[in-house]
Amino acid sequence: MKPILFVLMAMLLGGVALGATWKNALTPKGPQGSELTLAKDGQAQYQIVTRDRPTTEERKAAADLAQWLGELSGASFSVMTESKLVTGAKFLSIGPTKLLAQSGSPLLWVKLGDEGYGIDEQDGNLFLIGGATRGPINAVYALLEEDLGCRWYSRFSETIPYRPTLKVRPVKRTYVPPLAIRDPFYWEAFDGTWSLRNRTNAPDAKVPEEWGGHAAYVLFVHTFSTLVPPDKYFAEHPEYFSEHNGQRDPGQLCMSNPEVVKIAAESARRLLRGRPDAQIISISQNDSVPCCACADCKALAEAEGSMAGPLLNFVNAVAEEVGKEFPKVRISTLAYLDTSMPPKTIKPQQNVIVRLCTDSHAWAEPFLLIEETETFQTRMKAWAAMGADLSIWDYTCNFSHYAGPMPNWQVVTDSIRFFVEHNAKGVMLQGNYQTPGTAEGFMRTWVWAKQLWDPSLDTLALMKDFVYGYYGEAADPIWDYEKLLWDLWERERHTSLKGVGIRYPMTLFDEGFMTEARDCFRRANALAEDEETV
Repeated sequence: MKPILFVLMAMLLGGVALGATWKNALTPKGPQGSELTLAKDGQAQYQIVTRDRPTTEERKAAADLAQWLGELSGASFSVMTESKLVTGAKFLSIGPTKLLAQSGSPLLWVKLGDEGYGIDEQDGNLFLIGGATRGPINAVYALLEEDLGCRWYSRFSETIPYRPTLKVRPVKRTYVPPLAIRDPFYWEAFDGTWSLRNRTNAPDAKVPEEWGGHAAYVLFVHTFSTLVPPDKYFAEHPEYFSEHNGQRDPGQLCMSNPEVVKIAAESARRLLRGRPDAQIISISQNDSVPCCACADCKALAEAEGSMAGPLLNFVNAVAEEVGKEFPKVRISTLAYLDTSMPPKTIKPQQNVIVRLCTDSHAWAEPFLLIEETETFQTRMKAWAAMGADLSIWDYTCNFSHYAGPMPNWQVVTDSIRFFVEHNAKGVMLQGNYQTPGTAEGFMRTWVWAKQLWDPSLDTLALMKDFVYGYYGEAADPIWDYEKLLWDLWERERHTSLKGVGIRYPMTLFDEGFMTEARDCFRRANALAEDEETV
C-alpha cells in the first residue's frame, strides 16, 4: 500500500460511528490525565516546546510530533524553545525542560535508561520525556500510536485518523522496554524510519545516530575466518586452525592456541577503530562446521561438559584484550549447535554477550511451545542461572518456502515471553531477510515489533488491529484467513504439525484448507475498492 490517510478510529460524524470494526490493541493502561483539546476546528491550541539547547533526539521528537499532530488535525503546530513560549500558553513539553522541573511531575524522579519514556499531564499541559538515546522519540510515538491511534504498519503506509478537533486524555505512565535488541529480522523491517516509529532496535534497520542510533555491529556473526583469515595464516600456521582426526583444517579456529587469541583481538581492535559508532562485535564460530577437537580443546570441552567451554574461554580472553581499548563495546558470541550447552564453571566476562540460538528447538519442532521441548529450555535456563547476558537468535519462518504460510503466531509470542523471563536482553526473530515477499511479512514484523517492545501485548488483538487497520474494506475475509491459520495450529500442533521441521513441505496444507484460503482471498479481492488494497 502507498502512503494513505485512512479513518480508522471510532469517531463520530453526524451521529454515525465510523471505523467501528477497528480496535486499538495498544491502548495504554493506567490513570488518564485531563482531556486536552490539542486542535479545534483545524487550529492548533498548543505549542510544542523543547529546552533551549535540545539534543538532536529531542529536536527529532518535537519535529515528528508537530508533523503527525498536523496530519491528525489539519492544524499547524509550531515548535519553539521554552524561553520563547508566551506566558500562559498551553504547551507540549519535550525532554527535561525547565517547565517540567517547575511542574512537580513525578517524571522528574524516574530512571528511563536509554530508550524508556514517560508521559504526564499537569495543569492541562503535556510532558513527554525519554531516556538517553531514543527515549524522547519513543515517548512521542507512544503518544501517537497508543493514545491517538496512529499506525505505520509498513514502510510504505501511514494510517492516520483525521480529526480537526483533536482531543486526548493521555494516560500517565512510564515504560522501559525489557529488551535492548528488538529485531524482527525480515526484509520488511529493514528501514530506519519504520524502525524508529515502531520502536525496534536492530542492526539492519539503520536509525541515524542523531535520532538515537541502533544496535550497531562491526561484525555480525560467524566471524572466525574474518578475524584470522585462513588464506593469510593456514599455509604457515595450520596450528591456528581446527583439528579433526589428527588433521588440521581451516573450518574453525583452534580456540586453545594463545597466538590465535592475540591475532583475533588485534583484528577486532583494528575493525573497531574504523567504526566509532559500534556497540557490538561478534567473536563467533563459523557456521555448520564442528569446533576444534585438538587435545587441548577436547580436554577443556570434556572438563566443562560442552564445546562452549573452550569457546567461552577463548572469547573471554579476546574480550579482555579488546575491552582495554574499547570498554563500552560488547563482545558477542554464539551458543549454537555444539556450543549451545553452557560450560560447568567458565562464565562469560562482563563485556560478553552470549547469543543463544534456538536450533535445538525451532529446527525440529517449530510448532511446539518451548516449554514442550526439553533441550532448548534446559540450556537457556542453565545459561540464565549462571548470570549470562543473553541475546536470542530464533527461527520463525519456513526456510524452504518463504512465501508459504507459517502458522506459528502462538509459538513466537510464547517464545518471546519465555526469553524475557529467562534473562534475555535481546531477541532476533529470523525470517526472510534477503528479499521482500515473505508470507504476511508486514503483519509479522509489525505484530512482533510490538511484542518485542512489550511482551505482554495480546497476539490476536494485535493481528486484528493490523488486519482491520491495513486492509480496510477487505479486512473481514482476510481476518477469516488469519483465523484459518490460527485454528490450524490450535487443532494440529500435536498431530500433523508435530515433527515436520522448519523446512516443512507445502503439502502440510490439505485441500480443505486451500479451498477455504482461496475463498478468503477471492472475497477480499471482490471487496477491495482500489488497486492498492488488491
